[in-house]
Amino acid sequence: MVMNGVYLGASWWAVANGLAAGVMALIGALQPLFTALIVVLILRGPISRRTVLGLVIGFAGVALVLSPRLAGVGIEGLPALPIALGLFSILALTVGTMVQKSSLATADLRAAGAVQHLGAAIVAGTLAITVGTLQWDNAPALWFALIWSAGALSLGGTALFVWMIRHGDVTRITALMLLVPPAAALQAYVFFGETLTAAQLAGFVVTLAGVSMVQGVRLSRKS
Repeated sequence: MVMNGVYLGASWWAVANGLAAGVMALIGALQPLFTALIVVLILRGPISRRTVLGLVIGFAGVALVLSPRLAGVGIEGLPALPIALGLFSILALTVGTMVQKSSLATADLRAAGAVQHLGAAIVAGTLAITVGTLQWDNAPALWFALIWSAGALSLGGTALFVWMIRHGDVTRITALMLLVPPAAALQAYVFFGETLTAAQLAGFVVTLAGVSMVQGVRLSRKS
């Protein structure tokens, strides 16, 4: 209910109600930092300086990648409620991610996924009834978006993400989320003809360097 229902419901509502997509993407890049804070402050787990530095560098790279989308956004014009819900959605995703490292990790992934998506459906259904319009636009683009969201993202991407969280270090896995904005910018360039600026290309390199630091990748002369 938290990881899919609250996270997706709150973040998509925030974007639909005035929060720029670039700002939401930048807020989303805070998720690995939130995870590291929970590990240190609540779970009392160790976090190396290299990991913290890598997360900060990766976040800076994401900001560079999103700079064209953020250029026309003024701080004074940011809507308070969508910003709050955007931050709340990322906090919900972080908490839901940390739960995957509990005793739930021993449950069958398929059974756990079915229960989790049922919980998400309850949250989404409640939101649709209370704050939704209950209007269905029977357009091919909507059907494609629905199939992609349900199949590729929820069933495919979320299942793979949960599996990785269960079998790996949570800080390292969530650091991979920093690669989402650069990958989206690259896909927009390839499939939709959007331009890539020098700042975005530099941001891609910076983000990759930060994520590599978190993963503990070391390049030698031979490699």
